[in-house]
Amino acid sequence: MILQRVLMQFGDGHADIRSSNFRLGEGEPFNPFLLDDIDGKVVAYQQKRNDLLDPKYPYVVSLDGRPIEDCIDDMTPFIASGSPQLVRHRAIRLLRAISWWRRVEDGGFHDHERVMYRPFDLELSSRDGKKTRTVKVQPTDHKPPYRQWPHSESRLLEENIGYLRLVRMDHRAVEDVYRWMPRFRDTDGLIVDVRGNGGGTREALLALAGFLLGDQQSPWVGNFAVYRKSSNFDADHLANRFMRRIDSDEWTPEQRLTIDLAFANFEPEWQIPDGFSQWHALVLDRTGHPQEFPYTKEVVILSDAGCFSATDIFLGALEIHPRVTLMGTASSGGSARSQQFSLPHSGIEVKCASMASFRPNGKLYDGHGVEVDIEVHPDPSFFIKGGQDRVLKAAITHLRSR
Repeated sequence: MILQRVLMQFGDGHADIRSSNFRLGEGEPFNPFLLDDIDGKVVAYQQKRNDLLDPKYPYVVSLDGRPIEDCIDDMTPFIASGSPQLVRHRAIRLLRAISWWRRVEDGGFHDHERVMYRPFDLELSSRDGKKTRTVKVQPTDHKPPYRQWPHSESRLLEENIGYLRLVRMDHRAVEDVYRWMPRFRDTDGLIVDVRGNGGGTREALLALAGFLLGDQQSPWVGNFAVYRKSSNFDADHLANRFMRRIDSDEWTPEQRLTIDLAFANFEPEWQIPDGFSQWHALVLDRTGHPQEFPYTKEVVILSDAGCFSATDIFLGALEIHPRVTLMGTASSGGSARSQQFSLPHSGIEVKCASMASFRPNGKLYDGHGVEVDIEVHPDPSFFIKGGQDRVLKAAITHLRSR
């Protein structure tokens, strides 16, 4: 745990420590419900997402007599000192494991285990905060899964608006872009939902960006980065992030002009010390894919604190486009080109960043995330099946007003 706490101070959202006897947030017993955040309030809902824990009292006030915010604060030393939304999002999910928040007086291992399984009081409040009620909760050995949320499919909405749901940034996301964008060709607007998307690769970003370039539009830079030099890294260390050195001879003349213009105004908030590579760029351009065409309508991308890593890049790069609006809440923030290694004596597995990654406006992805243009918080019922999706409704209203 000491190594975990030290590593978290560097602000690397991808950093992690694992060993045969330690993994953050693991170990029975667990809460028999799930928790999530809505604008500074913690909502509790059934683990099968069939209902709120108590529809009339959706918000958590305390766990076992301890204020919920105190429990959250106790988790923060074990979480990367990144953006506030990253810290809060991960801290709330750590509360799933009871041993991480429940306090036990001295009494030895067996007493500790017995107390962990003892029922505890869960204090809940009404929506307006004027009423509370307390329920008794029995811990369980079953770890309730969060899974991907919202659980929705890409489709054409009744308002003649395309809805593209990207659950993870993987090959399926790329396939979905090329499968659905031709179907959305004649729509009046497009909603891209990446809420809860924890990342993956950048191919889906490149694919969608190719559709957003009109006939007369130039490519644009979505990311600048450098990496710490190491004999373990190849010269093309960032190639799988689709980044090349800004002085590479592989750029087209139009791409090189785009990079020169963007880099002339680029002022990184963190000054790069010695020992790092030259600057690299990610350029978004037409891909030449046979399904690609210029989609010229307005686009709204839905975001939340569950967005991380490659999804941060997706949001940060696309929000530069003049026809793209980000809606919902800010992403967590992380872009690292992580490396993994094992400590020779203990066998502890360590993961940490090798790259410093910036938006073209100079902000690091880590520590900030990507802010939205229009902030909309979900309703508590959003987290259950058939619940109200206030963010999606706001996106539809926004597009219909354009």
